[in-house]
Amino acid sequence: AGRRHLSLHEYQSLGVFAEFGVAIPKIAVANSPAEAAEKAKEFAGDEVVIKTQVLAGGRGLGHFKENNFQGGVHIIAKDKAAEIADKMLGKTLVTKQTGATGKPCNTVMLAEKFQIKTEKYFAILMDRGSGGPIMIGSKTGGTSIEDIAAKDPTAIVKVPVDIMEGITDAQATEMATKMGFTGEQAASAAKSISSLYKVFIERDCTMVEINPFAELTDGRVIVCDAKVGFDDNAEFRQKDIHEKRDVSQEDPQEVEAKKFDLNYIKLDGSVACMVNGAGLAMSTMDLLKLVGGS
Repeated sequence: AGRRHLSLHEYQSLGVFAEFGVAIPKIAVANSPAEAAEKAKEFAGDEVVIKTQVLAGGRGLGHFKENNFQGGVHIIAKDKAAEIADKMLGKTLVTKQTGATGKPCNTVMLAEKFQIKTEKYFAILMDRGSGGPIMIGSKTGGTSIEDIAAKDPTAIVKVPVDIMEGITDAQATEMATKMGFTGEQAASAAKSISSLYKVFIERDCTMVEINPFAELTDGRVIVCDAKVGFDDNAEFRQKDIHEKRDVSQEDPQEVEAKKFDLNYIKLDGSVACMVNGAGLAMSTMDLLKLVGGS
């Protein structure tokens, strides 16, 4: 069967991290404007960050289709939580990644407002070259890793981990130091790195990406934003994680096909192709095109 990767919302990923002892910001989740207003009171200070929860990148620069409200991420006064949540909930967010269709927003996440001192990048994924997990880090974060690598390939740090032995304290500290953390911050970054590796292994992840992994002006080192993919082939032993799947973010026909373990991908055109392998798929489509179909 083909590999599909379950994606979780930001608040769900942060919740999984917290279970494993990873340092995360204070967050709260709301499904209605009234709940957002209530939850906002739990935060210190006058302001709070509100983030729309849809499975797509570029939320901050997106817009809502129904009311043309700009931006899926805002820093707001706490007493404006209900008003802003109302502009997001039940609406469709369009970003560069969603295409014109957009994705429905059914949940918003409130997060504490903090000042970032430095932003780093950290990820763990499987590496064929080393035959196991590899940690990837950079002293520069907050922007896409592709851009960082293009500007300066030496800025990327790679540390393979022996899958049988697991991560050692020395490796976690080495990674934190190479990413530019020093002193107490290096120790707390190393602790979160070890915990993230634990999440990656114990939760059958295909990828854990933290961008930015940040040092705050108050001295804390926290995971600010995360992208996590889970291996669908491990669903039988990760039932609680897979129950968090938000099908409202997926194509209804693809969701239906998944029930029968079919790899269905919705494309345009009027003829459906049932194919075995990418090469055959391309030649079948070429042949259809030749005789006037699509």
